[in-house]
Amino acid sequence: MTVAQPATNTGPGQTPALTIALSILGSSVVAGLIGTILGNTRANATARRERYAQAVRTLVAWAEYPYRIRRRTTDEAATLTALADRGHSLQEQLAESRAWIAAESRAMSEVFDGCLREITALVGPACGTAWQEAPIATSADMNLGDFGPRGIDRIVARMECAVIYRFGLRRLMWRSWVLHNLRRRACLPEAPVAGGPRS
Repeated sequence: MTVAQPATNTGPGQTPALTIALSILGSSVVAGLIGTILGNTRANATARRERYAQAVRTLVAWAEYPYRIRRRTTDEAATLTALADRGHSLQEQLAESRAWIAAESRAMSEVFDGCLREITALVGPACGTAWQEAPIATSADMNLGDFGPRGIDRIVARMECAVIYRFGLRRLMWRSWVLHNLRRRACLPEAPVAGGPRS
């Protein structure tokens, strides 16, 4: 006795939806599109990582600037001009980093502005002191003892800690959540500074 088989929609124009979906997903066009999107995402993340790394390097270089002034070996015009140019270049780089970060993330802009404000408050007086000192005359004088800004590592660490929120799944978090986590991790003050830069 023969058992009748159930009818299947396999005729022309009656291809099951699953077959169509598998065909589309398996096509080289879709695979190429997905590959392009993933490649662009990785490239964007790499570029963003480099820009943040550059911003941190510039903060550190700004904090080191008073030491360069203090360790000058002469007060000749060429040396003084080179040091002044270095200061101007650092200020330009800081302004560029600040503008880029403000456009990239309002939360990160608050962190960067806070770090820059604190470092500048230390660097300014240290530069004034360094310019008033005589040039270094001996190798022993290169040991500056207690000269220079203090607590820079702690300030820069706040920026480094905050950067992780611009990569991976954390990048998808709402700004308010990011700010809450940054304050909890002491990357931001508990309350905004009155009159400070707005993000």
